[in-house]
Amino acid sequence: MLLSAVGNIDTSGISMFDEVKKIVDRRGLKLALANPGAEVMKKLNKSKFLERIGQEWIFLTVGDAVGAFSNVPLDEEEGFKHFFRVSKRTFEYICSLVREDLISRPPSGLINIEGRLLSVEKQVAIALRRLASGESQVSVGASFGVGQSTVSQVTWRFIEAMEERARHHLKWPDSTQIERIKSGFEASSGLPNCCGAIDATHIVMTLPAVQTSDDWCDQENNYSMFVQGVVDFEMRFLDIVTGWPGGLPISRLLKFSGFYKLCESGGRLNGQARTLSEGEEIREYIVGGGSYPLLPWLITPFESGELSEFDSVLETARACAVRAFSQLKGGWRILNKDLGNIVVS
Repeated sequence: MLLSAVGNIDTSGISMFDEVKKIVDRRGLKLALANPGAEVMKKLNKSKFLERIGQEWIFLTVGDAVGAFSNVPLDEEEGFKHFFRVSKRTFEYICSLVREDLISRPPSGLINIEGRLLSVEKQVAIALRRLASGESQVSVGASFGVGQSTVSQVTWRFIEAMEERARHHLKWPDSTQIERIKSGFEASSGLPNCCGAIDATHIVMTLPAVQTSDDWCDQENNYSMFVQGVVDFEMRFLDIVTGWPGGLPISRLLKFSGFYKLCESGGRLNGQARTLSEGEEIREYIVGGGSYPLLPWLITPFESGELSEFDSVLETARACAVRAFSQLKGGWRILNKDLGNIVVS
């Protein structure tokens, strides 16, 4: 339902919406609202109609609505996942992870338009929507009946809590898991004893004037920082390093990482070597693109300039990392935005 021409709404209008929703529900469909004004949103939120329809079915623009329904099945679970990028089950798990932090340190001002404190679930929903959509804080706030400053506070508090509480989900696999990863890469690309693929991407940002330097200016003349990741054959991140200037050469980025230091000291990729049919042994290793240096534990393409059969096999494995970053940025669109003024330590 397009609401661009509706500037305000009274109780009879809200009753009409309820009737329309009943009719739509009886037909097994979903009612979605597109382009609602701020005043209309306030009235619908106050009447609890937004809760009855579900925040995931409110679209700030017609384009958002068309884009959503062009590739999302009209299924409640799928609609929820499209809106927040996680399933309801994962959403509930995330709430359980951060609940203590979001309750124990409630800053002032975290209230909705009715003057009520925001629940943990609503705070998580606001933060996930901001990170998933990349929409402005004002737009996200309008969807949830809160102000821009509240969206900002909620999002940063959520990120800080997740950094602390979800850290255990990002860890190097144990020996049993590594063997499974090796089997996966060999089945998909033919490379034996391969433990991962490495790649990096840029996150655009704005630096304070006192911190601007060529180190942070990347090849596209944007100020950015690097995110480097090692992934398995299922595009699951196993190791991440971030915060380094986007103007660094990839080889230096690698050497600054804890992953590099662990591999060089024998603390990682130190498992059992694989003996081939010809009797040759291959140690554990990862694969990377041509920007990465060739190391005993890091295999890169030949420098001949021609795509060899080996390079084709290597590229198949390395593509897991490329696709993982593409999927990361596609799912969490805030990463494609200028992240603003970030203080770099």
